[in-house]
Amino acid sequence: MIGCLAAAVVVFVVLAVAGEVRAGAAVALGLVLGSINGLLAQRAVDAGVSVRLSSLPRLALLTVAAIGGGLLIGVSYAWLVILGVAGAQLVLVAVAARSLLKR
Repeated sequence: MIGCLAAAVVVFVVLAVAGEVRAGAAVALGLVLGSINGLLAQRAVDAGVSVRLSSLPRLALLTVAAIGGGLLIGVSYAWLVILGVAGAQLVLVAVAARSLLKR
């Protein structure tokens, strides 16, 4: 999550300096929302909830939040929120892979 939050700040600052504040906000929002997926999944596992049962509702909630956030920022920026969510998933996969390789 910390990696995604750091990336969100960097992306927002870089795009804001380039004059694309809304685009930066959209990608940053996507990164933050995407990073929440890992936290929610871990919480479900810790609570003893089946991964199968928790995945679809969790992903549906995050998808609705991402699309809603994108629409609030602007319809033409909604795809950037989804891009940010995808980027967060890549970061989470990289962190998980690194953790497994250390074992």
